[in-house]
Amino acid sequence: MTLELAAEGASKRARERVLDGPTVFLWSMLVLGFAAFVQPQFDPDFWWHLRVGLDILASGVPQHNDYTFTASTHAFITQEWGSEAIYALLYRAWGMAPVILLMAAATWVGFIFGVRRADREGLSRWILALGAALVIISGLQIWGPSPQMFTFGLLGVLLTLLDRYRRHPSRWLLAGLVPLFIAWGNLHGGFVIGLGVIAVYLVGEVISAWWREPGGLPLARLRDLLLALLVCCLAPMVNPNGWGLYLYPIRLLLSPVAQANLNEWQPPDFHSLSSLPVLILLLSTLLCARWARHTRPADILLAAAGTVLLLYAVRDIPIFAMLALPLWCDGVQGVWDRALQARGRAARQRRRPAPRWFVAALLMLVVLATGVRVSQQLRAPDNQLLSSAYPVQVGRVICDGPTARVFAPYGSSGWLLYRLDPRDPAGASCAPDRLFIFGEVDLMGTKVLQQYLTVTEANPGTMAILEHYRVDLVWQGRGQPLSRLLQRQPGWTCVYANRHSVLFAAPGQASAWHASRAMCPGAV
Repeated sequence: MTLELAAEGASKRARERVLDGPTVFLWSMLVLGFAAFVQPQFDPDFWWHLRVGLDILASGVPQHNDYTFTASTHAFITQEWGSEAIYALLYRAWGMAPVILLMAAATWVGFIFGVRRADREGLSRWILALGAALVIISGLQIWGPSPQMFTFGLLGVLLTLLDRYRRHPSRWLLAGLVPLFIAWGNLHGGFVIGLGVIAVYLVGEVISAWWREPGGLPLARLRDLLLALLVCCLAPMVNPNGWGLYLYPIRLLLSPVAQANLNEWQPPDFHSLSSLPVLILLLSTLLCARWARHTRPADILLAAAGTVLLLYAVRDIPIFAMLALPLWCDGVQGVWDRALQARGRAARQRRRPAPRWFVAALLMLVVLATGVRVSQQLRAPDNQLLSSAYPVQVGRVICDGPTARVFAPYGSSGWLLYRLDPRDPAGASCAPDRLFIFGEVDLMGTKVLQQYLTVTEANPGTMAILEHYRVDLVWQGRGQPLSRLLQRQPGWTCVYANRHSVLFAAPGQASAWHASRAMCPGAV
């Protein structure tokens, strides 16, 4: 009878825990998180990923750059070939919607794991839910159908496995890291962040062992974790690029030209309103860290590493948010407890359960709102190859023209590269002789990016670069320095212009581009 009463009491406490207000709020945040992760396809780079994916399905992983005429001999490392092949399979069969939903699901998995590992006994669900909301809002400028979301999702899985290994050491659990990194290395180059996380986690556990913290790993288990790290360094090489896969992130991270000119590789602009949430998360983590009493050294070091990544590149905002969340929650809980103690009040451990009808109604509204937003995002014009979100008419003129070497804007070159693929029903019937550059600078090298910047800014040497590469057609925006320069160059002729863009044909090429010349007078 006593056992039955104890079981009944435990069941009742579990129900109260599930149905209390903070927990319902947390559930709502988790569901709304998926809605936030479903973003329209806003990145023109997606299209060149899709183009490469189609080539992979047709003839295998490319080893040479057949997309540009400027860097055909440069090493071509398709570090995201798995993501690109998945994109091509899904898009070819069902269109953009499954691609968006897949990447939202991958992001959501990482988010769920990240929130779960921040939870602990004694932590207020209000604080955990608020932290989850802050993570969602902080990454709004980054969430979307990009291969880097695979890194976010797999990082959540990796951190959960490491935490589980600390609580229940097992070599079988460490063995699970090997297939994780094999998959990761074939999906996105962010696997190097995962390797860094294991190394930082290992250092944190060594510190815990040195301080003899309860629940720390014994020395033998630390050696096993070190061995697992070494094996995981080899696992991503099970890849068509082999050891060359490491060349991609190394060259990109060491490229000063890329770091200085690509927005996603620059630090966040904390003067911008879009960076305000991540600034709040960063400052509140720093201010509350001293009151964190239950955070292990490993999580403190991971939060510090996440801060370094954040200050290095804006694209690392989601990584920082995930790594800092446990420390943030523990620190805010410590501040709250201290405030209650100062008032002579104790934290309330028991809460009245919310009525079940209220829980059901609230969750139904949350699910309905999520469904409406997901539906709207899937119908966004950015998801269509030929929509107002892209320079459709410019692409049509280029596609209908003769074979040419095209100098196109960096941001639109990925879209144009796919637009010119004759395998697509909306593609060109006559593809050009490749492009000057497209949106993956490391596949072309720093030299080509520097030359591209020289040309677009109309700096000295611009015409020599265009002549050296025998560029036939230049696409630029109205009023841009290169447009004004070409307007003054003998032989260069405007063959098309609209409100936003201008096309110039090289000397001797204008006769082939006879369409829409009447729109050019006064265009630039």
